[in-house]
Amino acid sequence: MFPAIVSLLFCLFFSNFTFGQNEIRFKNYTINDGLSQSSALCVIQDDLNSLWVGTQDGLNRFDGKTFEVFTSSDTYGLESEYIRCAIKDKKGNLWFGTNNGLTQYNKQTEKFSSYFPKDGESFQIEDISIGEDQKIWIASAEAGVYSFDKTTKKFKSHIIEIPSRKPTNIFCTPLGKIIVSSKDKGVLLYDNQSKKLSEIELKSEQRSRVQVNNIKTKDKKTILFITNNGIYELNIQKQEVLKTLELPSVNSKNTNITDAYFNASLGWVITTTGEGLFLIEKNKKTRQFTEDIFQKNTLLFNDINTVFTDNSGIIWIGSNRGLSAFNPRNRGILGAGPSGKSDNGIPSASVWCFQESSAGKTIYIGTQTGVSKLNRETGKYTHYTRREKGLEAAGGERMALSIATISKNRLLVACADGLYELAIDGSNYKYTKLETNDKNASVKHNRAYSICFWKEDNYFVSTSDGVLLYSSKTGKIQKFEHNPTNPTQTISKGACRLSYKDSSGTIWFTTSSGGLNVLSVKNGTPTIHPYQFNIYIKKASKDYINSIYTKANGVFWLGTSGSGLLLWDENTKKTVVYNKSHGLPNDVIYSVVADDRKTLWLSTNKGLCSFSKNRRRIKTYTEAHGLMSNEFNLGAFMKTSQGELFFGGIYGFNYFQPDELKNSTTDIGIAFTKLKIEGERTKKGDQKDFFNVPIYNTNEVVFPYENRSFTLSFQPSDLFNSELINYKYTLEGSDEGVVLLEASDANKIHFNSLSPGEYFLRLYARRGEESWSKTPAVLKISISPPLWQTWWFRGLSALLIAFVVTIYVKRRMSTARKEQQKLEEKVLKRTNEIQKKNEKIKAQKQKIEEERNKVVRQQELLQREKDKTEKLLKKVIPESTAEELKKRGKSRARAYKKVSVLFTDFVGFTHISDRMTASALVKKLDIYFTKFDQIIIKNNLEKIKTIGDAYMCAGGVPVRNNTNPIDTCVAALQIQAYMLKRKNDAIANSEEFWELRLGANTGEVTAGVIGSERLAYDVWGATVNQAQRMEMLGRPGKVTITGATHQHIEPYFECTYKGKVQSKSRGLLDMYEVDRIKPELSEKGEGLTPNSRFQEIVNLYLYSSINYYKAERHIMKLLEQKLFKGLHYHGVAHSKDVVGAAERIALSENVTDEGLFLLKSAATYHDAGFIEEYDNNEPIGARLAGEILPKYGYTEQHIQKIQKLIFVTKIPHNPTTHLEEIICDADLDYLGRDDFHEIADKLRLELKEHGKIETRKEWDEIQVSFLKMHKYFTKTAIKTRQKKKMQNLKEVEERLKKNNYTD
Repeated sequence: MFPAIVSLLFCLFFSNFTFGQNEIRFKNYTINDGLSQSSALCVIQDDLNSLWVGTQDGLNRFDGKTFEVFTSSDTYGLESEYIRCAIKDKKGNLWFGTNNGLTQYNKQTEKFSSYFPKDGESFQIEDISIGEDQKIWIASAEAGVYSFDKTTKKFKSHIIEIPSRKPTNIFCTPLGKIIVSSKDKGVLLYDNQSKKLSEIELKSEQRSRVQVNNIKTKDKKTILFITNNGIYELNIQKQEVLKTLELPSVNSKNTNITDAYFNASLGWVITTTGEGLFLIEKNKKTRQFTEDIFQKNTLLFNDINTVFTDNSGIIWIGSNRGLSAFNPRNRGILGAGPSGKSDNGIPSASVWCFQESSAGKTIYIGTQTGVSKLNRETGKYTHYTRREKGLEAAGGERMALSIATISKNRLLVACADGLYELAIDGSNYKYTKLETNDKNASVKHNRAYSICFWKEDNYFVSTSDGVLLYSSKTGKIQKFEHNPTNPTQTISKGACRLSYKDSSGTIWFTTSSGGLNVLSVKNGTPTIHPYQFNIYIKKASKDYINSIYTKANGVFWLGTSGSGLLLWDENTKKTVVYNKSHGLPNDVIYSVVADDRKTLWLSTNKGLCSFSKNRRRIKTYTEAHGLMSNEFNLGAFMKTSQGELFFGGIYGFNYFQPDELKNSTTDIGIAFTKLKIEGERTKKGDQKDFFNVPIYNTNEVVFPYENRSFTLSFQPSDLFNSELINYKYTLEGSDEGVVLLEASDANKIHFNSLSPGEYFLRLYARRGEESWSKTPAVLKISISPPLWQTWWFRGLSALLIAFVVTIYVKRRMSTARKEQQKLEEKVLKRTNEIQKKNEKIKAQKQKIEEERNKVVRQQELLQREKDKTEKLLKKVIPESTAEELKKRGKSRARAYKKVSVLFTDFVGFTHISDRMTASALVKKLDIYFTKFDQIIIKNNLEKIKTIGDAYMCAGGVPVRNNTNPIDTCVAALQIQAYMLKRKNDAIANSEEFWELRLGANTGEVTAGVIGSERLAYDVWGATVNQAQRMEMLGRPGKVTITGATHQHIEPYFECTYKGKVQSKSRGLLDMYEVDRIKPELSEKGEGLTPNSRFQEIVNLYLYSSINYYKAERHIMKLLEQKLFKGLHYHGVAHSKDVVGAAERIALSENVTDEGLFLLKSAATYHDAGFIEEYDNNEPIGARLAGEILPKYGYTEQHIQKIQKLIFVTKIPHNPTTHLEEIICDADLDYLGRDDFHEIADKLRLELKEHGKIETRKEWDEIQVSFLKMHKYFTKTAIKTRQKKKMQNLKEVEERLKKNNYTD
C-alpha cells in the first residue's frame, strides 16, 4: 500500500462541451481498403514510418497507400494472426503480443520469429512493455507476469514476486518499476531492484472496482491509468494518485475510457467504448466526435480500442470497424452532408445556397427540401422543410436556391417554384408564397434563382423570365422583363439566374442569352438594360455567366458555364480567357469569390481551385483534399464575416479558412523500402542478394549485368497525405532528365536494362503543388559490366584471334593451290557434260511449251464458267452478300435500324390463273416483274423475292442509307403508273387488264442468307408483316404506307390520311395513301419523277442542323392544348394552312436552303401569341419561338430571322426581303382560293364573338376595303392567286349590292 495516498478528484466543467462532428476531417480505412480485419487493436510505427496495425485476423503494414497483410498461414515465424499489443525497441525491432506467443519482427533481416515459455504450449499475451534493461515484460492471460531476455531468448516467470495469474496491462516506468493491472489482484507496483511489491488504490465514488484499460506515461514523472471510471495520474516520486479527468456518464453509467493521449499544446485525446472520441483543449473546451454512417469524413465507429500518434503528429484511432486518422493541428477542408441524426447534418445531399446571420453565429443553408440552420456554437442543425399540402404528390420542387435575411426571424427564400417568405417562431415556422397580382406574370416568373439586397427594404429577385423587385415592407412586386421591340432599354431575353451587388452598390444581372445587364436609376425610376460593353464580352464567350467578382475598378472576373474564367477590363476593353489549357480543372465555373488575401476561389464540375490574380497561379483541390464531392452547384458559395469560405455541391457542403490551407513547411522524407528484380522481391538471404543489408539501410547497390532490370519501391514519411504526394526523380549518369511520377502511381520506379556504369538516383517529393523537398532520397546504383566488356577479357581475346588468323591463313594458302589443280580437271570434264545436257533440255523445253498451252486453254474455259456462276449468284442475292459468301463461305444475318419494305400483289390472281394457261401466265408475270426489277434498280432498292404473284423488295439493305423511305415511295408511284398505262392500253384494245395492290412500311429488320442449300437473301421482322398488311388493306392502283414511312417522306409527297387499321401483332397502325410527289418537286409537275429541286430538299431535311419536324410537332401540340376552342379562324388549322402555303410558294420561288425551314417555323409561330392575348399577339409568338426553338438546333441568327418574319405578318404587310414577301403571301393565301368564302365566314364569326364587328354587311364592307387594299408580292402568288382573288372580291361586291342581309 502507498503511505499517505492523497486522492483528489479533478472534474472538468462541461459547460464548454460542444458536438464537433464536422470540425475535424477524419480519414478512414476499412477492410475495403485492404485492412485484413475490422478490429484494429494496436498501432505502432517503424523506423521507415510504416504503420503496423494489429487486428484479430492479421498483422498489417501500411505505407500510406496499401496494406501488406501478414498471417500465420503465409508468413514464416508468425504463429498467430490475432495481434493484441505492440512495442518498438531501441534497435527499431518490433515486438507483438499475440494470442499465441511473443513475436519479433527483425528490422535487419525483415523476418518474423515467435517465442514461447514452453514449446508446444499455447501462450496468450494481453500486454507487453520494455524495461530500462531492454527486457520485455509480458502480461499473459492465464499464467501471470513474465519477462523475456532478448539476448538469451529465455522467459522468466514472476508469479511469486507478482502474485497475479490474470494480469491485463503491464507498464515499465522510467525508474525501473513495473506496474501491473489485473482482474484478480487489482493494481500492483513492483520494484525490480528492491523486489518489493505494493498495491495502488484507484478510488471510485460508487465504491465499485475500477477496471484499468491502459497504462501510459503522461511525462517523465507521471503515469496515467485509463479506466472505466475516468483517468487517474500517479506521481512516481511522491507516490500519489490523483483522479484528473472524468467524462460525463451515459445512462447513469460511467463512460468507459479505453485509451488516451496527452499533449501539452494540444490537450487530451480520449477514446471510449460506445461514446466515440473526445478532444479536451487547454481552455477546457470539450468536443465530442461520434460515428455517422451518412457523413463522409466522420469517425468510423464509436467503440474505440486504441489511439496512436505517429512521427508526423497525425493521430490514428483503432476501432472495431477499422482505422481512422486526423491532423489535430490543421483542420484543412471540412465538410458536412446528410446525416442519420437530423441535428447532426443536412436533410438532403444537394446544397444550393448559404446566408450568414448578422451576428455570424448562424448559417442558413438552402437544400433540396427547404432551409436548414446551423448553430456555429453548438454545431447543431435545425431544419425548416417545405411541407405544403400536395407538394410532394404533385412532384413539386422544393429546393431553396437563394436566401436573404429580412430580420432575425424573417427570411426571403428563392425556390424552384417561386419566391417565399419564411417566418420562424421558435420551433414553429411558415412559408408564404409571394406573388404578383398578374397571374400571367406569376406563371412566367415561377422559378426564382437569386436574391440580391438593394437598399432599405428592397430586394432584387432573378427569375425564369427576368427580374422582380420586392419590397419586404409593402409587399409590392415590380417586374422587369425583356421587350423585343425595345431590346436596348430592357433586360436581355432569357432566364436570369444571377443578381450581384458590387462594392460600389451597382447591381449586375446575367441572363441565358449571355453578357451582363446593369441597374440604372433615372429620376427615381429603376431600369435594367444590357451592359454597354457586352460586345467585347460576347466575343470571348457566349456562354451563360454564372458568377461575378469585381472591386468596382472596372476589372471583372466572370465565371461562365463552358468557357472558363473571363477577365474583362473595362478600361482597356480587353478580355482574357482562362480555361483548362491554363490549368483550370474544368471550364464550367459555378462561383467566383475572393478571400481576405484577394485570392480568387472557383467552384467547378471537377473540384475547387484557388487562382492567384497577381501570379496567375492555379491550385486545384479535390475529394483527396477533403471535398465532399468534386461537383459543386450554381450559386452555392459564401464568404463569412470571419473570412471562412463555404461551397455547396451535390453531396453536402465544404467550409474552410483559406489561411489554414497554406503550404506545409515540413519536408517530406522518403525511404526506399523494397527491391524487385525480374519480378521477385529481394530480401537479405534471397538467391539474388547482392548486398548484406536491407535496401533502406544502404546508400549504394551493385547489380550484376544479368540483373540490371529492377523496380525500387519507396514510401513517404507523411502517410496521412500520401494520395496528394507526387514525386520526381533524376538519374545522374543517364540521359533521362527529370521524370515526374504522379500521385496515382504506386510509389515505384522501374528501370529496364540499365547500361553498365554508375548512377545516382535522387528522388524528391511534394504535397500537391507545394515546393519540392529540399533533401532528396539518394541511392547510388552500380551496374557491373558483362564478362566480354572487362579489360582482361578483351586483351586475351585479341591474342587468341591473332594466333588463330595466322594458322588459318597458312593452311588456306596450301589448300588453295591443291584445289586449283583439281578445279581445272573438273572444268574440262564438266564442259562436256553440259553440252550433252543442253541438247536434252532443249527437247524437254519444247515438250513443256506444248503442255503449257493446253493448261492455258483449260484455265480460260474454267474462268468463263466461273464468271457465269458469279453473275448468276449476284442475280440471286445482293452483290455485297455474294462477295461475303465467296470470301468466308457463309454470310451473317445483320440487324438494320431503318429499312423500307415494299409488297405488291395482283388483284384476283387466283381467278386470272384459272382462265390462262400456265405458260401464258408465267410469260405475263415475267413481263410485269421484269419492269418492276428495272424500276427498283433505278431507285436503289434491292429485290428480295417473288412468291407466286407477290413481289417483295426493300430499300436500305444490304447497304444502309437514309433515303430508303423516299426511294421506296418513288418506286411505288412509278410501278403503279406503269400498271395504269398497261390498264389503259388493255381497255383501248378491249383486252383483259390486271390491277395491283401495293403496300410499304419502314422500320427495323434482320436481313441476310440462312441455310447452306439453295441460297436466298431474305428479310425478317414486324416491319415486313406491317408492309404486307398495308398491301392487303390498300386499294388497287394506290400506294399504301404506314405512319412510320409517312414521317420520313412527308416533306416531299402529297399524302392522304386513311385512318387507323389493326395490325396482326402491333396494335393500331396509321395508314396513308401516297398521291404523288409534290408538283413543285417533280418533273413537269406530274408528281411521278423527282426533279433537281427534290434532291435539294431531301439534302436539306437530312443534313441540316435544324430538326424542323420535331419543332413543328412541339408547337402544334402546344397550340392544340392551349388555344381557345372558340377561335374559328386563328386555330391550329389556320397555322397548318399557312405552313403549307409557305412551303408551296417557297419551292416555286426556288427557296431550297434553310430559308425554307425559317419560313415554315415562322408560320407555325405567327399566331401562337393567341395562347395568351387576342390583340397584339406577335411579340408573344416571337418570345415563344425564342424559348422553344433553341432545343431543336436553331441558332441565335435563325431565331432572330424567324422573329422578324413573325412581326412582318402584322397587318398591314410591309415586307422588305424575299422571305418576308413569301410569309405575307402565305398568311393571306386563302384570299385567292376557292375556299375563300368558307374561311372568311369563320373569321367573321370569330370577330363577332370577340366584339370586333356586329353584322354581316359590316363584315362584307370591311372585306371589300381590305381586298382592294391587299396585294400579293411573289410571282408565284400573283400567278396562282391574283385572278381568283379579284373574282372573290367581285362576288362580295355583288352581295353588298343585293343587300339581302337578315342580321
